[in-house]
Amino acid sequence: MDLGITGKTAFITGAAGGIGRELARLFAEEGMRVVAADLDQARTGETATLVQQSGGDALSLRIDVTDEASVQSAVSAATERFGAVDVVVNAAGIYRIGQLADVPPDAWDQLMDINLRGTYLVCRAVLPAMLERGRGSIVNLASISGRTKSTLASPSYVASKSGVIGLTMALASQSAARGVRVNAVAPGPVDTDMIRGLPSELQPGLISTIPLGRLGTPREVANAIAFLASDVAAFITGETLNINGGAFMV
Repeated sequence: MDLGITGKTAFITGAAGGIGRELARLFAEEGMRVVAADLDQARTGETATLVQQSGGDALSLRIDVTDEASVQSAVSAATERFGAVDVVVNAAGIYRIGQLADVPPDAWDQLMDINLRGTYLVCRAVLPAMLERGRGSIVNLASISGRTKSTLASPSYVASKSGVIGLTMALASQSAARGVRVNAVAPGPVDTDMIRGLPSELQPGLISTIPLGRLGTPREVANAIAFLASDVAAFITGETLNINGGAFMV
């Protein structure tokens, strides 16, 4: 199926690894130019190299999504290199587990700054140009934890991802009439460093909550993001797509 994204430019935060890196590779396979942005400049450079080795065109950028000046600088560098940014994916984020008592105020603020404020700042930086052109697609990374009860995630993580879903709907409703779509994906547990970093005794319990009986893969989440970002999903906006092996159904 032709997704209609060949020749377009994608700006991906959190591109140093996991879902962000796999998405960069998938977009390159689909003929997109890729801006790989992350706080970890070295690993983002590795992502860009992987894209280039497969014949794609990539730009590696350092971005601190919690800092407005850093976000604006990265978006400016992307537009200077490639012109208009057609697709933006907010994949930057951190994960925490624990009870409310395990979340001191500074840890709450850090997680909110990265997961929610970061998504807001990137959207705020890219939306004006998209609205002016009358086209564009944004996909935000939420989580199953933002849609249903938490198995392991801390209250701060749950709140941040619920916020991402609310932000997605608000921006979608405000931008639809001017040709810009905003959607989100809500993955369940995915086989990335984030999940592998959990204590080994917790991982079987996670898998037991998934009817398909396994973790998701970064490529499976990337496929869903590419669908929402593409022309194939031209009549979809304000949606949060569940990708969780049946762990949460509505």
